[in-house]
Amino acid sequence: MRVVDTVVLWVAGLSLLGFGIAFCVAPLATFAAAGLLLEGPVAATELRAFYGGLELALGGLMLACAMRPARRRDGLVLVFAVFAGIGVTRLFAMLASGADTSFLRAALATELALALLAGFALMRRS
Repeated sequence: MRVVDTVVLWVAGLSLLGFGIAFCVAPLATFAAAGLLLEGPVAATELRAFYGGLELALGGLMLACAMRPARRRDGLVLVFAVFAGIGVTRLFAMLASGADTSFLRAALATELALALLAGFALMRRS
């Protein structure tokens, strides 16, 4: 069902937009919510630019693909690449460092779930 494709794109896109907005509005507080502490205007600028800007751009692209049936496959490839890349790297980092928090587990579960859903949707299209 193509509805699944659209739902995956909307969920992924909105999640990235939400985090992007949070990093643009309150970058240091958003980072601190993950247990990471940075301070000062340079740190806030970097978080806004990279975390905020990148997540807004990726989320916007995913939503744009969701709204254009001819681009949904491209959007699913983007969702798969982004969330698999983040999730696999997070898992490797957690295993390598021994880091284990509820935040890390929730983020990992979300990232891998979105990657798997996008992957299944892409396989179904083949």
